[in-house]
Amino acid sequence: MRGRPRKNMTETERHDFRLESSKMSHAKARRIAWGEQHKSPSRTSTKPPPSLDELRTAYQRRNESCEAMIRLGSMLEDIEAAHCVGYKFDKYDDSGTADSYFIDYDTPWQTGIRGFLKDAPDLLASYKTLMRYKKLSADFRDVIELYDPNPASLVFDGPDEPWLVPIRERARKLLDGCGRSFRELAKRIAEFGQQPGQCLEPRLDAQGTRTTGEEAK
Repeated sequence: MRGRPRKNMTETERHDFRLESSKMSHAKARRIAWGEQHKSPSRTSTKPPPSLDELRTAYQRRNESCEAMIRLGSMLEDIEAAHCVGYKFDKYDDSGTADSYFIDYDTPWQTGIRGFLKDAPDLLASYKTLMRYKKLSADFRDVIELYDPNPASLVFDGPDEPWLVPIRERARKLLDGCGRSFRELAKRIAEFGQQPGQCLEPRLDAQGTRTTGEEAK
């Protein structure tokens, strides 16, 4: 079970769950409700997480260009995909009954990016800064319509496939003429997503990525 993101149930789903939970014990119903709220999968990535040395190098080179900033954020997204924070049920005792389990919030079975960085105190000290670049990469993927499980770095070093052509064109328009300022790049990404014709309602295509209605025609 994962801790984030949460899934909001519809009114019909809530009604059905209340109906079913009336036939269960309170502890079991509460456990199932918690599981339903946290069952939404985290993002996935086709790229394995980087090593600490690779992440450290990317962090040191982040101010070289906009591409370097996005590559750093993409690495952090890949780490999050592989090491998402999650919790599990532990037994109160050995009875094995439906009500003998509890959620141990103090010992997650996966500890996320912070846990991944536990052996790199120099990077862990910059945790908040790293999270800014992770969000930058996620926002960049959204506005150029590059969706899971494709990492943002695919724009720069991915294969030459037809479905990537319009995505790379949008990325080129966004990054063209942008300086090496984090604030300027974040502003460009925010403004690019508000332009007419950008970020239409997405849907899955044959490659497992999401495309707009116009591209799917």
